Formats: sequence, structure tokens, C-alpha cells
Amino acid sequence: MSFKNKSALVTGATGGIGSAICESFLENGVKNLAVLDRNSEESSIVYQWKIKYPESTIQYFAVDVRSDKEMAECYDVFMKDIENLDIVVNSAAIFNEQAYREVVDVNVSGVIGSTLLAIEHMRKDREGKGKGGSIVNISSCAVFQPVKCMPTYVATKHAVLGFMQSLAKDHDYMGIKFLTICPGLTDTTFCLQETSQSIFFEEDNETTLKRLKSFYVQGPKTVADAVTEIIKTAKNGSVWTIQDDQLTEHNK
Repeated sequence: MSFKNKSALVTGATGGIGSAICESFLENGVKNLAVLDRNSEESSIVYQWKIKYPESTIQYFAVDVRSDKEMAECYDVFMKDIENLDIVVNSAAIFNEQAYREVVDVNVSGVIGSTLLAIEHMRKDREGKGKGGSIVNISSCAVFQPVKCMPTYVATKHAVLGFMQSLAKDHDYMGIKFLTICPGLTDTTFCLQETSQSIFFEEDNETTLKRLKSFYVQGPKTVADAVTEIIKTAKNGSVWTIQDDQLTEHNK
């Protein structure tokens, strides 16, 4: 698949992995890009992209992924200006073991809601709908082993993985590739940020952050390039890990 002249939508798109994914898409020739995040005002990075990639149309949408109404309106507005929605990446996620409902709402409900909207606009099996495409949801390498300091976060990433694998099963008639990528520690991972607020389960921040940072931490561009690569080449339903800068298909 070529990205040239394609239309893409990315959630959680102005920071960390989401921002790197947008940059990678623009570098690969995406024509129309919807940049979704919860900031009330357009981020400076969006302004910089508009200058750097004048051949692409970039729209910023201030939305809360937990709101079905806001997300539906965003999709509808973006669809008015494009012929077809080709790519959706749900990158929005939060981490805080002390606020489990919010974590579940963003990391699970937000991902499911956006994915279902994407399906309705992309599926090619219904008259007047889309022409197919790719949906990528971001899980985590944490789903492959227990992580005692972040049980709620890990649970949400298990949910994303199961959701995507179920969508990929026997739904080929939609013409959509459902892809899951599981990053390892990345230098924009929210659980690596210094904070005075207690965010881990049964552990203090200082001790846990010190332990986590002792592992290899990859850059967000590594994850973004991996997302771009699997959209181009991966088969429907495949699950990928990007850890220690290495992209690998996960075999059950």
C-alpha cells in the first residue's frame, strides 16, 4: 500500500507516539490528515506540519475520545472534505493506576468507539460507504507478561488486543485490515514521566521509575516507522511487537 494521496485519522496525535505517527504519514505522502487530541487549541506541532508539508491538508480536531458525540462529529466533518478514509490509528491512551475508570474509558472505550466509527466509514460491503483501508490500534508488549505495578493499564491493552483479533476474524468482506502493534518501553511512554502524583499500583513513583528506566527505551520514531511499515505490508489480523527497536510479528 502506498500512502500517497491517502487520507488518515490519528487520535492522541500531538504528542509522543501519535505525533511521530503523523510525521511519518506526512513524510510518506498522506494527502489528508485528521489530527485528534484533547487540547482545546491547535498544538504548535500542527502549525509546523502545515508549513513543512504544504502539499498535505492537515486538520486539527479538539476532541475527547471518550465522547461518542464528539468523535462522531469529528469523523463526519473530516469525511465531508475527503473521498475516502483510508487509514485510522488509535494512539490516544493514558496511564494512572489510581484513576482506573478514566484509564479504562480512554484506553478501551475510546479505542472501541473510534474503531467502530472508522469501520462504518471505511467498509466497502455496503453501498455508499468506503473503499476499505487499514485500522491500527496500539496495545503493548506488557500484554505478554504480568506487570505488577500497572495491572489496570495492562488490562486495557489486553482488551485492545482481543478486540482487534476478534474484528479481524471472518470479516474480510469489509475490505479493512485490522492490525495491532505492541510497543515496548518508549521514551514518551507516560508511565516514564516524572510526577509527584502516585500513579503506580502498590509502588512508589521514584523506585518504579528508576527500575523501568534501567531497561532499553526506544524512540517514538521507531514505533511510528513500524506502524507505517505494517500498514504497507502486514496481513489482516496480524499482531506485531516493536521492542528494542526491533519489529517482529507475534506468533501465538
